[in-house]
Amino acid sequence: MVTTNRETTGFLLSVVFVGLAAGRDVYFGALFQHVHPLAVALTAFTLCTLVFLPIAAVRDRAGLARLGRHAGTVFWINATSAIAWLSFFHALRIAEPALVQVIFFGIGPLSVTWIDRLVPGIATATRGPAERRLHVGLLGALLFAAAVMLLGWSGLGPQPAGRVLAGLALTVGGGICISISTLLSRVVNDAGVDPATLIAVRFPGAIVLAGALAALSPADVARGLTPGTLAGIAVASLLLIVLPNYVNQIGVALASPLTVRAVLAVGPVLVFGLQLVEGRLPSSSCSLAACVLYAVFAVASAVARRRAIRIAPAAALATAAGR
Repeated sequence: MVTTNRETTGFLLSVVFVGLAAGRDVYFGALFQHVHPLAVALTAFTLCTLVFLPIAAVRDRAGLARLGRHAGTVFWINATSAIAWLSFFHALRIAEPALVQVIFFGIGPLSVTWIDRLVPGIATATRGPAERRLHVGLLGALLFAAAVMLLGWSGLGPQPAGRVLAGLALTVGGGICISISTLLSRVVNDAGVDPATLIAVRFPGAIVLAGALAALSPADVARGLTPGTLAGIAVASLLLIVLPNYVNQIGVALASPLTVRAVLAVGPVLVFGLQLVEGRLPSSSCSLAACVLYAVFAVASAVARRRAIRIAPAAALATAAGR
C-alpha cells in the first residue's frame, strides 16, 4: 500500500511538472529571442540555491551530512545538470520548443541501456525483443523530429543548416546529460537524501559554468536587461524553473523511472498546444506529427518495460518451482 501511494503521488507530481515545464519552454523560448539564456540561467539557478540551501541547513542537516558521503555523485550531478540545462536553454533559443522537448526527453530511454552501466547502484536492464522494436520506433520518431528541423518543416520554417545542427547537437547532448543526472539523483534519493536537500546543492555547477561563459561576452549577456526585465525573469524563474525542478525532484524520488518517462512523453504535445496559444510560431503539422509519434512510442516503451519487470520475478519463481 505504501509503495502504491508513493507511486501515485510521484505520478501526480510528474503530471504537474510536465504542465509547468510546457509553460516554461514556451515562455522562455520566446524570451530568449531578446534576452540571453545565460542571464536567465544565472538568475534561475542562483535563486534555486538561495531558496533551498537555507531550508536544508535548518531542516535537514543530517541530509547535508549524508550528501558529504556522496561527494563524487553530487559533483557529477552538478556537472551533468549544468551541461544539460545550459544546452537546453540555448536550444530553445534557436529551435521550436516542442521539437526540442521531443529530442531532449526522448534521447533518455534510448541512452539508458548504456548509461545504466556507468551509474553505480543502478541495475542494468535487459531488453526483450518487444522493447527493442519499440526503441527502434522511438529512434525513428526522434529522427523524424530532426528531419522536420533540418528540412525547414517546423514552425520556424527554413533555417540555416549550421543553426539547425547546433540546435540538434545541444538538444541531444543536453538530453543525455539530463538522463545521467536523473539517474544519479535517484541513487542519492534512495540513500535517504531529501529532494529539497539535493536540489539545494544541484546547481552550483550550473552557476559557475554560466558565469564563466557570460564572462567571455558580458556585453551580449547584459544586452536588453533592465531592472523590470530582471524582476520579470526572477519571478518567471521561480515559477517555471525553481518550482518545477523541486516538483520533479520529488516525483523522481517517489515514482519509478518508467512512470516518470511515460508522463514526460506527453509533454511535447502540450508544448505544441501552448505554442499555438502563445502565437509566436505558426502551426506545423509535421511538428505535431513528430510530437504524437514520440508520445506513442515513449508510452508504449514505458508500458513494455513495466510488463517486463513484472514478468521477470514470476518467471524466476516458476523456474525455482520446477527445480
